[in-house]
Amino acid sequence: MKKVNYLFVCMFALAALALSCDDDDDSLPKIDGYNNSDEVAADNLVAHWTFDETNEEDISGTAAANTYGTVGFADGQIGEALQLTQGALVYPSIAAIGGTNSLPNYTVSMWINLKNNGNAFTTLFGIFPTANTDFWGNLSLSAETGWFPASGPVGDTLVLKTNYLSLNPDNSHNSQDNRPDPRGNPPVGVFEAAGEWAHFVVRFNGTTHMLEIFGDAESIGAYNNRGVNTGPLVMRTPAVPVFGSLATSEIGFTSAPVRPDWQVLATALVDDVRVFNTALSDAEITALFNLGTAGR
Repeated sequence: MKKVNYLFVCMFALAALALSCDDDDDSLPKIDGYNNSDEVAADNLVAHWTFDETNEEDISGTAAANTYGTVGFADGQIGEALQLTQGALVYPSIAAIGGTNSLPNYTVSMWINLKNNGNAFTTLFGIFPTANTDFWGNLSLSAETGWFPASGPVGDTLVLKTNYLSLNPDNSHNSQDNRPDPRGNPPVGVFEAAGEWAHFVVRFNGTTHMLEIFGDAESIGAYNNRGVNTGPLVMRTPAVPVFGSLATSEIGFTSAPVRPDWQVLATALVDDVRVFNTALSDAEITALFNLGTAGR
């Protein structure tokens, strides 16, 4: 009898030890005042893709309508990640990010891992009108992966890029973009992160006319101020989220052009994509980077 009681006590102690060693975020020291990335600007988070072995957008539960090329999952920066190998996903419209005035100001945060290919442009995420007659969406996050070779002394330089396209009151378009200028004199925004996990954030503020790019929480864009003619984003609708491609006829945008040689379906890892309906503060962007670096 005493032996049975001893075994029971040992098993109970081991169970208690396992519970006490639980690495739940709430039991860990806070980072920048937060337990995890979900707590950052939570009231303004309108779309979130975790890619934890599912391609569903977490808030609406919307799954991809169509996939192209090779689409799977791999180890990510926070849990699992979307793995694209010359691949793309096209979603149905999601109300919170697909309306005309859904994102007058916005921030898009994502973790990415991709290499230069030396010859073609890579798009990672965008929101595109279904009746698009060109390649460019209402907003997109991409990389100039054709600027530098796939290997060698400058092959680790990653040129992140964003595009913004808004409707004017007369129904014309205001198209803007921003990127680093690592080949400038002097260089601006040299970001040595190709082939490793990097935090890519785009922030737009229609009041200040600022369209900014952040790489690992540092502002790296060379052309941030887009001028007084650039106001809150007015999207062309209906609009759908896309991963891995600009709008082309090959992925269902029947009015858009055929994919040109200068762009390819993405070969990249993409993780923890968050869309906010506000321009986050520098401190919030830094918190997302620091929390993600810690895997939470």
